Amino acid sequence: MGIAITPLERPIHIGKRLAKNRFLIQPMECIDGDLRGRFSESTLQRYENLFRGGAGVVVMEAITLQYESRARRNQLLLDVDDPDNRDQWERFLFQKRMQYPDTLLIVQLHHSGELSDDSFSRRVCVKPLPGYGGDLIDEEYMEKTIESYVKAAHFLACSGADGVDLKFCHGYLFSQILRPYNDRRWKYGGSFENRARFAYELCEKVRRAVPDERFLIGAKVSVYDEMPGGQGHDGPYSPVIDPTESIALCKGLEARGASYFIETLGNAGCGWSLMCPDRYSAGNVFQHMTMAKLLRKNLRPETTVICGGLSVLRDGNNNGLSGLDAKKNSLFYWGNTCIERGDFDMIALGRQSLADPFLPQKYLEKREKDIHWCVCCNRCGELEAAQERCGCAIYNKPYVKLYQNLKQKRLPCDI
Repeated sequence: MGIAITPLERPIHIGKRLAKNRFLIQPMECIDGDLRGRFSESTLQRYENLFRGGAGVVVMEAITLQYESRARRNQLLLDVDDPDNRDQWERFLFQKRMQYPDTLLIVQLHHSGELSDDSFSRRVCVKPLPGYGGDLIDEEYMEKTIESYVKAAHFLACSGADGVDLKFCHGYLFSQILRPYNDRRWKYGGSFENRARFAYELCEKVRRAVPDERFLIGAKVSVYDEMPGGQGHDGPYSPVIDPTESIALCKGLEARGASYFIETLGNAGCGWSLMCPDRYSAGNVFQHMTMAKLLRKNLRPETTVICGGLSVLRDGNNNGLSGLDAKKNSLFYWGNTCIERGDFDMIALGRQSLADPFLPQKYLEKREKDIHWCVCCNRCGELEAAQERCGCAIYNKPYVKLYQNLKQKRLPCDI
Protein backbone atom coordinates (compact mmCIF):
# COMPACT_ATOMS: atom_id res chain seq x y z
CA MET A 1 0.00 0.00 0.00
CA GLY A 2 1.43 3.39 -1.02
CA ILE A 3 1.99 6.40 1.18
CA ALA A 4 -0.99 8.78 1.15
CA ILE A 5 -0.50 12.02 -0.77
CA THR A 6 -1.12 15.09 1.37
CA PRO A 7 -3.06 18.11 0.03
CA LEU A 8 0.17 20.15 -0.16
CA GLU A 9 1.67 17.57 -2.49
CA ARG A 10 -1.22 17.54 -4.94
CA PRO A 11 -0.92 19.39 -8.26
CA ILE A 12 -3.39 22.17 -9.01
CA HIS A 13 -4.55 23.96 -12.13
CA ILE A 14 -3.96 27.71 -12.08
CA GLY A 15 -5.90 28.97 -15.04
CA LYS A 16 -4.62 27.01 -18.03
CA ARG A 17 -1.40 25.97 -16.27
CA LEU A 18 -0.60 23.18 -13.84
CA ALA A 19 1.39 23.73 -10.64
CA LYS A 20 3.07 20.52 -9.51
CA ASN A 21 2.26 21.13 -5.83
CA ARG A 22 0.60 23.65 -3.50
CA PHE A 23 3.74 25.60 -2.52
CA LEU A 24 4.21 29.13 -3.91
CA ILE A 25 7.29 31.26 -3.28
CA GLN A 26 6.32 34.82 -2.40
CA PRO A 27 7.89 37.80 -4.22
CA MET A 28 10.60 38.75 -1.71
CA GLU A 29 12.73 41.81 -2.44
CA CYS A 30 16.34 41.18 -1.50
CA ILE A 31 17.80 44.38 -3.08
CA ASP A 32 20.87 42.60 -4.40
CA GLY A 33 20.90 43.98 -7.93
CA ASP A 34 23.52 46.47 -9.07
CA LEU A 35 22.99 50.23 -9.28
CA ARG A 36 21.57 49.82 -12.79
CA GLY A 37 19.00 47.30 -11.60
CA ARG A 38 20.71 44.30 -13.18
CA PHE A 39 21.02 40.82 -11.66
CA SER A 40 24.09 40.21 -9.54
CA GLU A 41 25.69 36.83 -8.83
CA SER A 42 23.86 36.92 -5.50
CA THR A 43 20.53 37.41 -7.31
CA LEU A 44 21.20 34.55 -9.70
CA GLN A 45 22.26 32.17 -6.92
CA ARG A 46 19.20 33.10 -4.85
CA TYR A 47 16.81 32.22 -7.67
CA GLU A 48 18.75 29.08 -8.52
CA ASN A 49 18.14 27.89 -4.94
CA LEU A 50 14.44 28.80 -5.10
CA PHE A 51 13.90 26.89 -8.33
CA ARG A 52 15.88 23.91 -7.06
CA GLY A 53 13.82 24.06 -3.87
CA GLY A 54 10.86 22.25 -5.40
CA ALA A 55 7.97 24.73 -5.13
CA GLY A 56 5.22 24.54 -7.73
CA VAL A 57 5.31 28.31 -8.35
CA VAL A 58 8.07 30.91 -7.95
CA VAL A 59 6.94 34.53 -8.05
CA MET A 60 9.89 36.83 -8.64
CA GLU A 61 10.26 39.80 -6.33
CA ALA A 62 8.79 43.27 -6.95
CA ILE A 63 10.42 44.41 -10.19
CA THR A 64 10.40 48.12 -10.87
CA LEU A 65 9.63 49.39 -14.36
CA GLN A 66 10.63 52.96 -13.54
CA TYR A 67 14.05 53.45 -11.98
CA GLU A 68 13.15 57.09 -11.46
CA SER A 69 10.86 56.12 -8.55
CA ARG A 70 11.79 53.14 -6.43
CA ALA A 71 11.85 52.06 -2.82
CA ARG A 72 15.17 50.19 -2.86
CA ARG A 73 18.49 51.56 -4.06
CA ASN A 74 19.45 48.24 -5.67
CA GLN A 75 15.98 47.16 -6.76
CA LEU A 76 15.80 44.93 -9.84
CA LEU A 77 14.69 46.71 -13.01
CA LEU A 78 12.89 45.58 -16.15
CA ASP A 79 13.43 48.09 -18.97
CA VAL A 80 12.32 46.61 -22.27
CA ASP A 81 13.75 49.61 -24.17
CA ASP A 82 17.30 48.96 -22.88
CA PRO A 83 19.01 46.23 -24.98
CA ASP A 84 21.37 45.30 -22.14
CA ASN A 85 18.52 44.96 -19.66
CA ARG A 86 16.39 42.98 -22.13
CA ASP A 87 19.27 40.63 -22.80
CA GLN A 88 19.83 39.75 -19.16
CA TRP A 89 16.13 39.02 -18.69
CA GLU A 90 15.92 36.92 -21.85
CA ARG A 91 18.95 34.87 -20.79
CA PHE A 92 17.62 34.41 -17.26
CA LEU A 93 14.14 33.35 -18.36
CA PHE A 94 15.45 31.01 -21.07
CA GLN A 95 17.81 29.32 -18.62
CA LYS A 96 15.12 28.80 -15.99
CA ARG A 97 12.66 27.45 -18.55
CA MET A 98 15.23 24.94 -19.79
CA GLN A 99 16.36 23.86 -16.32
CA TYR A 100 13.02 23.84 -14.50
CA PRO A 101 10.23 23.34 -17.06
CA ASP A 102 7.80 22.01 -14.43
CA THR A 103 8.04 25.07 -12.14
CA LEU A 104 5.79 28.03 -12.95
CA LEU A 105 7.72 31.31 -13.14
CA ILE A 106 5.72 34.48 -12.51
CA VAL A 107 7.12 38.03 -12.32
CA GLN A 108 5.66 40.65 -9.98
CA LEU A 109 5.67 44.19 -11.41
CA HIS A 110 5.86 47.14 -9.04
CA HIS A 111 5.66 50.88 -8.52
CA SER A 112 6.39 52.16 -5.01
CA GLY A 113 4.64 55.56 -5.31
CA GLU A 114 4.73 57.46 -2.02
CA LEU A 115 6.97 54.75 -0.53
CA SER A 116 9.73 55.59 -3.01
CA ASP A 117 12.88 56.65 -1.19
CA ASP A 118 13.36 60.34 -1.96
CA SER A 119 17.01 60.24 -0.92
CA PHE A 120 17.85 58.65 -4.29
CA SER A 121 14.62 58.65 -6.33
CA ARG A 122 11.50 60.66 -7.09
CA ARG A 123 8.64 60.21 -4.65
CA VAL A 124 5.18 60.49 -6.24
CA CYS A 125 1.75 60.25 -4.69
CA VAL A 126 -1.95 59.95 -5.42
CA LYS A 127 -3.05 62.16 -2.53
CA PRO A 128 -0.53 63.53 0.00
CA LEU A 129 -0.40 61.39 3.13
CA PRO A 130 1.07 62.90 6.33
CA GLY A 131 4.69 61.82 6.65
CA TYR A 132 5.02 60.88 2.98
CA GLY A 133 3.67 63.20 0.27
CA GLY A 134 5.52 63.51 -3.03
CA ASP A 135 4.82 64.86 -6.51
CA LEU A 136 1.12 64.55 -7.30
CA ILE A 137 0.48 62.28 -10.29
CA ASP A 138 -2.24 62.81 -12.90
CA GLU A 139 -4.22 60.77 -15.42
CA GLU A 140 -1.46 60.98 -18.03
CA TYR A 141 1.05 59.58 -15.56
CA MET A 142 -1.20 56.62 -14.77
CA GLU A 143 -1.94 55.95 -18.42
CA LYS A 144 1.80 55.82 -19.15
CA THR A 145 2.29 53.53 -16.15
CA ILE A 146 -0.40 51.17 -17.39
CA GLU A 147 1.18 51.07 -20.84
CA SER A 148 4.61 50.29 -19.33
CA TYR A 149 3.07 47.34 -17.48
CA VAL A 150 1.39 46.08 -20.64
CA LYS A 151 4.63 46.37 -22.59
CA ALA A 152 6.55 44.54 -19.86
CA ALA A 153 3.94 41.75 -19.68
CA HIS A 154 4.12 41.23 -23.44
CA PHE A 155 7.92 41.04 -23.29
CA LEU A 156 7.80 38.54 -20.41
CA ALA A 157 5.28 36.36 -22.24
CA CYS A 158 7.47 36.31 -25.35
CA SER A 159 10.59 35.58 -23.28
CA GLY A 160 9.34 32.51 -21.41
CA ALA A 161 7.68 33.71 -18.20
CA ASP A 162 4.49 31.90 -17.22
CA GLY A 163 2.68 34.93 -15.90
CA VAL A 164 2.65 38.36 -14.34
CA ASP A 165 1.63 39.41 -10.84
CA LEU A 166 0.04 42.83 -10.34
CA LYS A 167 0.84 44.30 -6.93
CA PHE A 168 -2.27 45.75 -5.28
CA CYS A 169 -0.96 45.61 -1.73
CA HIS A 170 1.19 46.89 1.13
CA GLY A 171 0.68 50.60 0.57
CA TYR A 172 2.53 50.89 -2.75
CA LEU A 173 1.23 52.93 -5.70
CA PHE A 174 -1.65 50.72 -6.83
CA SER A 175 -2.71 50.24 -3.22
CA GLN A 176 -2.62 54.02 -2.79
CA ILE A 177 -5.05 54.44 -5.67
CA LEU A 178 -7.40 51.75 -4.37
CA ARG A 179 -7.63 53.03 -0.79
CA PRO A 180 -10.76 55.05 0.11
CA TYR A 181 -8.40 57.82 1.30
CA ASN A 182 -7.99 58.55 -2.41
CA ASP A 183 -11.11 60.76 -2.47
CA ARG A 184 -9.41 63.23 -4.79
CA ARG A 185 -11.52 64.42 -7.75
CA TRP A 186 -9.82 62.82 -10.75
CA LYS A 187 -10.31 59.91 -13.13
CA TYR A 188 -8.95 57.38 -10.63
CA GLY A 189 -10.32 58.81 -7.37
CA GLY A 190 -13.46 59.11 -5.29
CA SER A 191 -15.92 56.26 -5.81
CA PHE A 192 -14.78 52.64 -5.76
CA GLU A 193 -15.66 52.40 -9.46
CA ASN A 194 -13.20 55.20 -10.20
CA ARG A 195 -10.48 53.88 -7.90
CA ALA A 196 -10.71 50.37 -9.35
CA ARG A 197 -10.85 51.64 -12.93
CA PHE A 198 -7.07 51.62 -13.44
CA ALA A 199 -6.81 48.04 -12.14
CA TYR A 200 -9.48 46.83 -14.53
CA GLU A 201 -7.97 48.78 -17.44
CA LEU A 202 -4.57 47.30 -16.65
CA CYS A 203 -5.83 43.71 -16.47
CA GLU A 204 -7.85 44.07 -19.67
CA LYS A 205 -4.95 45.59 -21.60
CA VAL A 206 -2.49 42.94 -20.44
CA ARG A 207 -4.88 40.22 -21.58
CA ARG A 208 -5.39 41.90 -24.96
CA ALA A 209 -1.64 42.22 -25.39
CA VAL A 210 -1.15 38.55 -24.41
CA PRO A 211 -4.33 36.72 -25.49
CA ASP A 212 -2.80 33.29 -24.79
CA GLU A 213 -4.53 32.22 -21.56
CA ARG A 214 -1.58 30.00 -20.70
CA PHE A 215 0.13 33.24 -19.70
CA LEU A 216 -1.26 33.84 -16.22
CA ILE A 217 -2.47 37.14 -14.83
CA GLY A 218 -2.82 37.36 -11.06
CA ALA A 219 -2.52 39.77 -8.19
CA LYS A 220 -1.29 40.07 -4.66
CA VAL A 221 -3.98 41.99 -2.76
CA SER A 222 -4.07 43.52 0.72
CA VAL A 223 -7.57 42.57 1.83
CA TYR A 224 -7.18 45.26 4.48
CA ASP A 225 -4.31 47.27 5.92
CA GLU A 226 -3.38 49.18 9.04
CA MET A 227 -4.30 52.79 8.30
CA PRO A 228 -7.63 54.61 8.53
CA GLY A 229 -8.86 55.07 4.99
CA GLY A 230 -6.62 52.28 3.70
CA GLN A 231 -7.53 49.32 1.55
CA GLY A 232 -10.34 47.32 3.07
CA HIS A 233 -11.67 50.18 5.23
CA ASP A 234 -15.14 51.66 4.97
CA GLY A 235 -14.33 55.30 4.26
CA PRO A 236 -11.61 57.87 3.46
CA TYR A 237 -10.70 58.37 7.13
CA SER A 238 -12.36 55.37 8.75
CA PRO A 239 -10.45 52.93 10.99
CA VAL A 240 -13.26 50.38 10.55
CA ILE A 241 -12.29 47.31 8.55
CA ASP A 242 -14.64 46.43 5.70
CA PRO A 243 -13.24 44.08 3.01
CA THR A 244 -16.20 44.59 0.67
CA GLU A 245 -14.16 46.60 -1.84
CA SER A 246 -11.27 44.14 -1.78
CA ILE A 247 -13.63 41.30 -2.63
CA ALA A 248 -15.20 43.40 -5.39
CA LEU A 249 -11.74 44.22 -6.76
CA CYS A 250 -10.79 40.54 -6.99
CA LYS A 251 -14.10 39.62 -8.59
CA GLY A 252 -13.68 42.39 -11.14
CA LEU A 253 -10.14 41.28 -11.96
CA GLU A 254 -11.30 37.67 -12.13
CA ALA A 255 -13.92 38.67 -14.71
CA ARG A 256 -11.17 40.33 -16.76
CA GLY A 257 -8.82 37.37 -16.87
CA ALA A 258 -7.05 37.07 -13.51
CA SER A 259 -6.73 33.41 -12.50
CA TYR A 260 -5.12 33.60 -9.06
CA PHE A 261 -4.85 35.87 -6.01
CA ILE A 262 -2.24 35.92 -3.28
CA GLU A 263 -3.93 37.00 -0.04
CA THR A 264 -2.05 39.45 2.13
CA LEU A 265 -2.71 42.11 4.77
CA GLY A 266 -1.07 45.29 5.90
CA ASN A 267 0.91 48.26 4.71
CA ALA A 268 4.71 48.45 4.55
CA GLY A 269 4.58 52.04 5.76
CA CYS A 270 2.78 51.01 8.96
CA GLY A 271 4.97 48.15 10.17
CA TRP A 272 5.37 44.41 9.69
CA SER A 273 3.18 42.85 12.37
CA LEU A 274 0.10 42.44 10.18
CA MET A 275 1.93 41.66 6.93
CA CYS A 276 4.43 39.34 8.57
CA PRO A 277 3.32 38.01 11.97
CA ASP A 278 6.06 37.17 14.44
CA ARG A 279 5.85 35.36 17.76
CA TYR A 280 4.69 38.58 19.48
CA SER A 281 1.85 39.09 16.98
CA ALA A 282 1.39 35.45 16.03
CA GLY A 283 -2.40 35.53 16.22
CA ASN A 284 -2.42 37.67 13.06
CA VAL A 285 -1.72 34.48 11.12
CA PHE A 286 -5.34 33.50 11.69
CA GLN A 287 -6.43 36.80 10.12
CA HIS A 288 -4.57 35.77 6.97
CA MET A 289 -6.35 32.42 6.94
CA THR A 290 -9.69 34.12 7.51
CA MET A 291 -9.21 36.61 4.68
CA ALA A 292 -8.01 33.88 2.32
CA LYS A 293 -11.16 31.91 3.10
CA LEU A 294 -13.24 35.04 2.48
CA LEU A 295 -11.73 35.35 -0.99
CA ARG A 296 -12.16 31.65 -1.63
CA LYS A 297 -15.84 31.88 -0.69
CA ASN A 298 -16.50 34.78 -3.05
CA LEU A 299 -14.49 33.78 -6.13
CA ARG A 300 -15.10 31.17 -8.80
CA PRO A 301 -14.09 27.59 -7.92
CA GLU A 302 -11.52 27.60 -10.74
CA THR A 303 -9.79 30.75 -9.43
CA THR A 304 -6.80 29.91 -7.24
CA VAL A 305 -6.53 31.53 -3.80
CA ILE A 306 -3.14 31.47 -2.06
CA CYS A 307 -2.78 32.25 1.66
CA GLY A 308 0.13 34.37 2.89
CA GLY A 309 1.57 35.36 6.27
CA LEU A 310 2.18 31.77 7.39
CA SER A 311 5.91 31.68 8.20
CA VAL A 312 5.29 32.21 11.92
CA LEU A 313 3.63 28.78 12.17
CA ARG A 314 6.93 26.93 11.51
CA ASP A 315 6.93 23.40 13.04
CA GLY A 316 4.37 24.34 15.68
CA ASN A 317 6.95 24.90 18.41
CA ASN A 318 7.82 28.27 19.96
CA ASN A 319 5.68 30.20 17.51
CA GLY A 320 3.82 32.35 20.03
CA LEU A 321 0.53 30.51 19.52
CA SER A 322 -1.00 28.75 22.50
CA GLY A 323 -3.94 26.46 23.11
CA LEU A 324 -3.00 23.77 20.59
CA ASP A 325 -0.65 20.83 20.50
CA ALA A 326 2.44 21.64 18.41
CA LYS A 327 1.52 18.97 15.87
CA LYS A 328 -1.74 20.81 15.22
CA ASN A 329 -0.16 24.25 15.25
CA SER A 330 2.32 24.01 12.37
CA LEU A 331 2.68 25.27 8.82
CA PHE A 332 2.13 21.83 7.35
CA TYR A 333 -0.81 20.99 9.61
CA TRP A 334 -2.71 24.18 8.83
CA GLY A 335 -1.71 24.17 5.16
CA ASN A 336 -2.98 20.64 4.65
CA THR A 337 -6.06 21.11 6.83
CA CYS A 338 -7.20 24.36 5.21
CA ILE A 339 -6.58 23.13 1.67
CA GLU A 340 -8.45 19.89 2.40
CA ARG A 341 -11.53 21.69 3.69
CA GLY A 342 -11.51 24.30 0.93
CA ASP A 343 -10.48 27.40 2.89
CA PHE A 344 -7.81 28.21 0.28
CA ASP A 345 -5.89 26.38 -2.45
CA MET A 346 -2.15 26.96 -1.88
CA ILE A 347 0.26 28.32 0.71
CA ALA A 348 2.75 31.12 0.07
CA LEU A 349 6.24 31.05 1.59
CA GLY A 350 7.86 34.44 2.23
CA ARG A 351 10.40 34.79 5.02
CA GLN A 352 10.44 31.00 5.30
CA SER A 353 11.80 30.84 1.75
CA LEU A 354 14.73 33.01 2.85
CA ALA A 355 15.41 30.76 5.83
CA ASP A 356 15.20 27.59 3.73
CA PRO A 357 14.51 27.76 -0.03
CA PHE A 358 14.50 23.96 -0.10
CA LEU A 359 11.54 23.50 2.27
CA PRO A 360 9.14 22.19 -0.42
CA GLN A 361 11.64 19.59 -1.58
CA LYS A 362 12.39 18.50 1.97
CA TYR A 363 8.69 18.16 2.71
CA LEU A 364 8.05 16.16 -0.45
CA GLU A 365 10.98 13.89 0.38
CA LYS A 366 9.75 13.39 3.97
CA ARG A 367 12.82 15.18 5.38
CA GLU A 368 11.01 17.64 7.63
CA LYS A 369 13.65 17.20 10.33
CA ASP A 370 16.18 18.86 7.98
CA ILE A 371 14.17 22.06 7.50
CA HIS A 372 15.65 25.35 8.70
CA TRP A 373 12.61 26.96 10.24
CA CYS A 374 12.16 30.72 10.07
CA VAL A 375 12.21 32.16 13.59
CA CYS A 376 10.45 35.36 12.40
CA CYS A 377 13.10 37.57 13.97
CA ASN A 378 12.55 39.98 11.03
CA ARG A 379 16.27 40.67 10.76
CA CYS A 380 15.77 40.33 7.01
CA GLY A 381 13.36 43.26 7.24
CA GLU A 382 15.88 45.33 9.19
CA LEU A 383 18.45 44.73 6.46
CA GLU A 384 15.91 45.74 3.82
CA ALA A 385 14.98 48.91 5.72
CA ALA A 386 18.66 49.83 5.88
CA GLN A 387 19.02 49.35 2.08
CA GLU A 388 21.35 46.38 2.67
CA ARG A 389 21.29 43.14 0.71
CA CYS A 390 18.53 41.11 2.27
CA GLY A 391 18.52 37.47 3.34
CA CYS A 392 18.24 35.22 6.35
CA ALA A 393 20.49 36.54 9.11
CA ILE A 394 20.09 33.35 11.13
CA TYR A 395 21.10 30.56 8.73
CA ASN A 396 22.98 32.36 5.94
CA LYS A 397 26.44 33.47 7.06
CA PRO A 398 26.93 36.45 4.71
CA TYR A 399 23.67 37.97 5.97
CA VAL A 400 24.52 37.16 9.59
CA LYS A 401 27.67 39.24 9.07
CA LEU A 402 25.77 42.04 7.34
CA TYR A 403 23.30 42.16 10.21
CA GLN A 404 26.08 42.21 12.83
CA ASN A 405 27.76 45.08 11.01
CA LEU A 406 24.45 46.96 10.83
CA LYS A 407 23.87 46.59 14.57
CA GLN A 408 27.42 47.72 15.33
CA LYS A 409 26.84 50.87 13.32
CA ARG A 410 23.52 51.67 14.96
CA LEU A 411 23.65 50.15 18.45
CA PRO A 412 27.28 49.35 19.30
CA CYS A 413 26.39 48.51 22.90
CA ASP A 414 24.04 45.72 21.84
CA ILE A 415 26.74 43.53 20.29
